[in-house]
Amino acid sequence: MKLISIFALTLFCACNQAGDPNAEKNIANIKAAYEALNQRNWDAFAALCDENYTDVNVAPTPTVGVQKAIELYKQFTAGFPDFKLVINDIAPAGNNRYLLRMSVTGTHTGAFMGIPPTGKTIKFDDADVVEINAGGKAISHTITNVGEPLRQIGYGSMTNPATQAVMAAYDKFGKGDIPGLLEMCDDKVVFDIEDRVFDTKARMFNGKEGVGNFFKELGSKVKYAKFQPTRFVADGDDVFILVDTEFEDLASKKNFTSTYTHHFKVVNGKITFFRGVDDFQQMK
Repeated sequence: MKLISIFALTLFCACNQAGDPNAEKNIANIKAAYEALNQRNWDAFAALCDENYTDVNVAPTPTVGVQKAIELYKQFTAGFPDFKLVINDIAPAGNNRYLLRMSVTGTHTGAFMGIPPTGKTIKFDDADVVEINAGGKAISHTITNVGEPLRQIGYGSMTNPATQAVMAAYDKFGKGDIPGLLEMCDDKVVFDIEDRVFDTKARMFNGKEGVGNFFKELGSKVKYAKFQPTRFVADGDDVFILVDTEFEDLASKKNFTSTYTHHFKVVNGKITFFRGVDDFQQMK
C-alpha cells in the first residue's frame, strides 16, 4: 500500500509539473526554505518568503508576517534544538499550492511553551501545504498533524481550546494585567481558594468584582519569585494544572515553596470556575 501511495504521488507530481512551467523552480525554492529552517538560517528563510507570509496551525491562530513566523519557529527550535524536517515528496496541487510529505524529528531538551524539558524524542510524519506567489516566494504554510509534538512529549492537553484559554490567563497574570484576565472570565465566575498562606480558611469569590478583589488581596499578601505551570491535563471544559511556586509572605517576610493544584472550567471561551489548592508549603 505504501509503494502504491508513493507511486501515485510521484505520478501526480509528474503530471502536474507538465502543466506548470514554474513547478521546478518553485519546488527548488521550497526545498531551500526547509533547508534554511534546518540550518536555522533565518535570513535565508525570510528571503524565500513573502513579507506577509502566513503560518497556519503551528500556533493556535494564524501567524501573519514572515518575521513573526520566524519568532514562532525560534521558540520551537529552542525547545527542540535538534529539530529536523525531511521532505520525502513534493507534488504540485494546483493554484500555486504544493503538497509535501514530511518526516519530523527532534528531542525536547529546552523550554517550550512554558513546558520544562522532558528529554523525550518526537518522530512523526506530516503533510504540509505551501502556497507560492508569482515571484516564487512562499506566502503560506499549513500543517496537518497539529499538536503531535506536544502529544509525544506528554502534553497533548495543551492543544485543548480550554487549555489555550488558561495559558492566556496565566500570561495576563504574569504580566500584572488583571483587568485583561477579568475580561476572560464569565460574569458569574466563581473562585474557590484554599491556600493557608493567603488565609487560614477556604474562601469563595463570586463574579468579576469578587475575583478582582481576590487579586487585590493576593497582591497585598504575596510576592512571587516563581510561578511555573508544569503539568496540564484537559478533559472537555475542565483543565487541571500543577503550578510550582516560590513566594514571600509579605506580612511575616517568610519565604515559601508550594506546588498548587489548579482547576479551571472554561465554557465558550470564558472562565466560569477556578479552584486553587495549596500543598503543605515549606519555608525555604
